[in-house]
Amino acid sequence: MSLGHADVVALLDRQTEILEQITAGVALPGVLTGIATTFEELVPGSCCSVLLVDPDAATLRHGAAPSLPAEYLRAIDGLTIDASAGSCGTAAYTGRPVVAVDVRVDTRWERYRSLADRFGLRACWSTPIRGRDQVTGTFAVYHPVPHRPTPRERDLVERLTHLAAVAIDHDGAERERRRRVDAELAQHAAEAANKAKTDFVAALGHELRTPLQAITGFTELLGTLELDHDRRSAALEHIDAAADHILAIVDDVLDVARIEANALPLTVTAVPLAPVVDDVLAMLDPLATAERVHLRVLAGRPAALLADQRRLRQVLLNLVGNAVRYNRADGTVEIGWRLSGGRAEITVDDTGPGLAPGFLDRLFVPFDRLGADSEEGVGLGLPLARGLTEAMGGTLQVCSEIGEGTKVTVVLPLA
Repeated sequence: MSLGHADVVALLDRQTEILEQITAGVALPGVLTGIATTFEELVPGSCCSVLLVDPDAATLRHGAAPSLPAEYLRAIDGLTIDASAGSCGTAAYTGRPVVAVDVRVDTRWERYRSLADRFGLRACWSTPIRGRDQVTGTFAVYHPVPHRPTPRERDLVERLTHLAAVAIDHDGAERERRRRVDAELAQHAAEAANKAKTDFVAALGHELRTPLQAITGFTELLGTLELDHDRRSAALEHIDAAADHILAIVDDVLDVARIEANALPLTVTAVPLAPVVDDVLAMLDPLATAERVHLRVLAGRPAALLADQRRLRQVLLNLVGNAVRYNRADGTVEIGWRLSGGRAEITVDDTGPGLAPGFLDRLFVPFDRLGADSEEGVGLGLPLARGLTEAMGGTLQVCSEIGEGTKVTVVLPLA
């Protein structure tokens, strides 16, 4: 062996360091730069480069070259792989080392001779880097004067090209692994989107069927029977309520689409909060009575919000309505607010069963009704409430614990 003790110790130290970098996931150019620098430090006056084979284009691309001029590197990036393409292109083509002791007279350098002269490069020795299945790159050593590699230099390059092969092969394993992971994530996302769409269609069909059946049934009743004034008025009221329910569902779907397209029309003004809260509770009082849920207001200081009044009412109707529907018999829903730092913090607390942590993120996925845990609605209430809140410059957050109920907090700017 032509390597001395000092060379062996230095190589072992650098090899350990480089293998640790590979294991830690350091980017390939950084690893290859360390390999090239190792040779340059052990053989002063030399400059090294690593070129990588692009199998699709049959060319060599820049990998690392810590000491060569940037303009030279740009000129050889994309070097053709053939039998007379300097030292590197020829080495990659033949699979054997190519030594150009003097590039001014070496026929393989005819096309690149003037380029080498411009940057003072007289000798270039290139060695193929062999991967598991094929040549994956070249390791080149340049000198400013004619030079033939010594046995010591050949031993150094042999070890360093092996280390470069490990780094390049590992990088291709990593890229394939990332490709597989990305493909799996894309597949899971597509499957989730398809499931959400399927769930939405099923939920929408369920939600629309009942009011449509009501409209059909009462219309048939009106067309086939002679009804007195009161019964006729009651039938018309049922038809009107069913139609309003269908329109409300359609409006929610359209609002979600507008929010996602950032095209939701808003009329932002100074909106007194207390009257909106009173209006919402009055509208939901019949539902609360039917569900045996008590509504309670913990009124804060008088406040005017910078908001769209209709959208603010829509947000609170969704939140308080959910708190009532998913509560327990004789449960409570409390709505209150406090002012801080130019913003109002509105809270809706319920005494319902609460949600497991795994469901919290799914609350804001449109059309996700949390499987068997939700049999009403099309899964648009909370996504719509958050979208409307954020469109008005606010935030909406949910905290929930099993057995402890759920708290929704809406923060909006004061007028």
